[in-house]
Amino acid sequence: MRLTEYNNIEDFLVDNTFQEYCSGENDQCIAYWEKYRIANPEQEETIAQAKRLFHILSGNKKPLNEQLKAFKEIMAKTELEEVKTPVFRLGRWAKIAAIFIALGGAYLWYSREGVTPEVVDREMSSLVTTYETQKGEKKEFELSDGTKVTLNSASKLEVEQAFNHDDRHVHLVGEAYFEVEKDKEKPFVVHTNDFDIRVLGTTFNIKSYPDELFSEALLVEGLIEMKSKGVNENSIVIKPNQKVTLYKEDKSLIAIDKKLGKPLPKVAVKEIAIQEVDEPTEVEPLTDIAWKENRLEMVDQDFQSLKKVLERWYDIDITLEGDKIQDYRFTATFNQENIEQVLQALQEVKPFKFIRDGKNVTIYEK
Repeated sequence: MRLTEYNNIEDFLVDNTFQEYCSGENDQCIAYWEKYRIANPEQEETIAQAKRLFHILSGNKKPLNEQLKAFKEIMAKTELEEVKTPVFRLGRWAKIAAIFIALGGAYLWYSREGVTPEVVDREMSSLVTTYETQKGEKKEFELSDGTKVTLNSASKLEVEQAFNHDDRHVHLVGEAYFEVEKDKEKPFVVHTNDFDIRVLGTTFNIKSYPDELFSEALLVEGLIEMKSKGVNENSIVIKPNQKVTLYKEDKSLIAIDKKLGKPLPKVAVKEIAIQEVDEPTEVEPLTDIAWKENRLEMVDQDFQSLKKVLERWYDIDITLEGDKIQDYRFTATFNQENIEQVLQALQEVKPFKFIRDGKNVTIYEK
């Protein structure tokens, strides 16, 4: 392969071999870029951002190179004139977010050098009602105001005893689907570790598991406001059929100075992706809330992230053995299949073996 100098995200994205590496379509490209990543640890963060941006852009029907060309043309214009954004005031990167909305999706990242965000949350009352699910379990219930909640597996919702007196505040860990009863005098607020959601009356899904590298909010009906947490709070208004994904800092990605053999200073980074989702139909319902109807759906999902979904869904513990297998990607839908049937079906797509011992499942390269 022809060696090129890669200085930023765009340099990686315009390379066809890097695109095939991200999509997992070419074993030679995967092997090359894995070696490149290991040999250039100082670029680990840039490569990770480029891969995430690739998957956001690849959801658009236009070829990636056309999207990047349009991106550069718009960026050239925005250097001369200011692009106004109603919510985020983050300079040049806010312009980039507006540009990607025009391309069919949005991507925004910002950094705070030398700052570790301190999560400031509403003080919880010691008197709460707790709804909780275990792995492999889901619950449906109704709150005192008439709001209907479906709680996904391995999740917890805490409801303050004063709920629906003067206000309506709940605290979520995990994933839940809300159908909020309208009450203009008492806004409904969902608190998570990464953001707060404020609504009057609407239907939406929130996914915020502490052991995952991202949190999501998907709006089905109505209008909601998301406020991120940290030293500098930012707010964004979400419209129907929009999904906001907040990528957390991956503290496991630590670059090493090749000369000194010491860790390089790491900048705290948060990334936010805003995507339009297709309006649901009877034939093609929303993938993000398929779990509510007991459908296990995966769309171009890698084994590393799918591992956590399967563990919660089937109440098992999975061990992945081998670096290559973690990047295998799958698209599939399952209804009543057990874990063995799911893994056997996935074996038809990618070569791997698995062994099950009670609740422990080991998956390894074939």
